[in-house]
Amino acid sequence: MQERAIKTRQAILAAAIRLFARHGFQGTRIDALASTAKVNRQRLYAYFGNKEKLFEAAMWAVFAQANAEDERLLKLDEDDLPQLTALLLRHYLDVHRRHPALHRMIGWANLELKHPPLSMKDSKEPSFAHLRLLYRRGQTTGFFPAAVSFDVYVFTLLAITYFHAANRTTAAQTMSSELFTTAGAAQLVQETAAMMQGQPLPDDGQPAAARKKPPMNTDGHG
Repeated sequence: MQERAIKTRQAILAAAIRLFARHGFQGTRIDALASTAKVNRQRLYAYFGNKEKLFEAAMWAVFAQANAEDERLLKLDEDDLPQLTALLLRHYLDVHRRHPALHRMIGWANLELKHPPLSMKDSKEPSFAHLRLLYRRGQTTGFFPAAVSFDVYVFTLLAITYFHAANRTTAAQTMSSELFTTAGAAQLVQETAAMMQGQPLPDDGQPAAARKKPPMNTDGHG
C-alpha cells in the first residue's frame, strides 16, 4: 500500500474511533465520518467496505492498542503471587486511563453489534494463558481458593476496572466520589486485593521482578 493510501486509511480509522466512541454505531453518520477524515464517501467505502466493517475495524484498533499493554503481564512470575490481584487491578485501571475510548467502544459494541467480530476471539489469550498458569500455581500454594476458577477471577477484575472507567459520572453520585480520584483508585486496588486475596499491594506498587533489581550505582565507579 502506498504511503498516501496508508495515511488516508489511518485518517479514516482515527475519525471512526473518535466518532464511534462518542456517538456509537447508530449515532454516527457516514457523511460525518467522511467529513472528519477529510475524504469522500466513495473513498471510505473503498477502504472499509461499509459502515459496519469500519466500526469493527475501529473497535479492533482500540482493543489491539489496549491489549498490547498486556505484554508487560508476561513478566509476572511466582514471586508476584502474593500481590497478583493488586498488580492486575492497577494494570487494568491504567489501561483504561491511557485508552479512554476502550470502555466506550466496549459499551457500544455490546449494545449495537449483533455478532462480535471473529478477530476479537482469543485476543487476550496470550496474557490470559500466562496468568492462568500463575493463578493455578497460586491455587496450589494457597494464595487463591481452589473453588474459584481463573475465568471468574479475571472476569471480576475486568468488571471492576471497566465499571470504574465507564460509570464515573453516575457512580460518583451514588457512592463516594473519592473513589474516582487518584487516591481513591489506589484505595480501590488495596481494599479489593485485601478482600479477594488478603494481600495488599506493597507500598512501592511494583512487581517482584522490579523490586529485585539492584540499585543503580551513581558514584561514577561502575
